[in-house]
Amino acid sequence: MGTLRRVNEAFSATASLAATSSAVVPKTILVVDDRSDDVELLTLMLRRARVRNRVEAVHSMTDGIAYLSGQGIYADRDRYAAPTLLLLDLHLPDGSGLDILRWIRSHRDCAPIGVVVLTGSHIGQIRECYDLGAHSFLVKPLKFSDFQNMIDHVRGVKVACTSEGYLMDVE
Repeated sequence: MGTLRRVNEAFSATASLAATSSAVVPKTILVVDDRSDDVELLTLMLRRARVRNRVEAVHSMTDGIAYLSGQGIYADRDRYAAPTLLLLDLHLPDGSGLDILRWIRSHRDCAPIGVVVLTGSHIGQIRECYDLGAHSFLVKPLKFSDFQNMIDHVRGVKVACTSEGYLMDVE
């Protein structure tokens, strides 16, 4: 929970400021990754890219599906807005990112606009991830140039410029 709190503290002030100074309402980015250090690295990369969207993080397949479906504590959509972009690790303690992709495929009404799969060792699963609806793929360890390229080219997501930075939004 400490990582989630730090992620939200880092983004809440800038997202609020951007929302008040622009017509674009910040959309949420959901990170599903069991490694806190990877979540922190993604947060740093987003900040470095000047992306000011709110970032939420969960650490298991169960919590990822609950968040996407708005169940349990995630039913409060004012607090846990439905994500526009999902950054999804394949290795989770209670299942796989592939299980979440399969769930999204059968629950299109809960699907984020963009899904980017993160993995460090399962390069062979790229085709399966794309077949299940992933829009992009990043290999860990992440490099900023790859991350920036992903932000610029995720289908269905546009990047709006504000005076404080960038906000990812739906095309």
